[in-house]
Amino acid sequence: HDRRADGILLASRHDFAWLTLGGQNHILLASETGVAPILITRDDAVVLAPINEYDRIADEELAGLPLRIEKTPWWPTDQPASALRAADVADELESLRTALLPVEHDRLDWLGRVVTETCDAALRNVEPGRTTEDDIVADTMAAFARQGVRLPVVLIAADDRIDRYRHPLTSGRTVERRVMLIVCAERWGLIVAHTQFAELAPMTADQQTAADATAHVLATMREATVPGHTFGDVLVAAQRAYAEVDMPNQWQLHHQGGSIGYRARERVATPTDTTPIRPGMAFAWNPSVVGYKREETLYLDANAGQHIVTTTPE
Repeated sequence: HDRRADGILLASRHDFAWLTLGGQNHILLASETGVAPILITRDDAVVLAPINEYDRIADEELAGLPLRIEKTPWWPTDQPASALRAADVADELESLRTALLPVEHDRLDWLGRVVTETCDAALRNVEPGRTTEDDIVADTMAAFARQGVRLPVVLIAADDRIDRYRHPLTSGRTVERRVMLIVCAERWGLIVAHTQFAELAPMTADQQTAADATAHVLATMREATVPGHTFGDVLVAAQRAYAEVDMPNQWQLHHQGGSIGYRARERVATPTDTTPIRPGMAFAWNPSVVGYKREETLYLDANAGQHIVTTTPE
């Protein structure tokens, strides 16, 4: 490396999960940084675990892996690692981390099935006028937890809130005619994104138009997700698709998704993004218009074949 660094210190939870094939080094769920970073030098890789975290991480996260682990004090102190010149290689690691391997694709397949089935079950028993957004969120989180799956993102909107908000936190509203549930579900550090609706009454003409429009945009984005294209190419295709359904400005109201893997979005695509699409990568595209949203997760295998792991049921 040309940065004159002694090594790199990888402290983020997503990098730890990636390098340990799904290991967890966090305590606080809301934190992006784990408690046991990995120090990588030219000839060594070692996990620096606080003494109070050492046993669990050694036993449950690193068993069988070619990584050393060393105890560090739980209190602040001058450690040899702190004197090292560490390089910031976040940009370079993104391209490596998003080149997923077959074992990671298998995990996405499993997680996608769990996500689709669990969200469907959570929405199946919604009772108009009785079930609240909070009820659905509580049932959804419990159902995922029983399967060892965490929800770093869970959003929900009932009725008119669907039209008004693209990222709706639960308000406790009672569901009357329709509800939208959005999740990012994580296991082994890998994340799958999904949006699902429950229509409890016949859709209005405007709602059906919105549903059809997002279906067209999503199909266009999926078709553009091939090696040889860039992230920007997919967004340009999406812009064209929005125009084809007479909604040319709707893409500006919310991001359209991007690559996914060990982060809910490894990179959000923009029209000028020159990042190349490569085999192995996974994507979560989420076109939306006022009144409807679609979101599916897919990956490209080693031969660039597309595998859709979640999609919006009709």
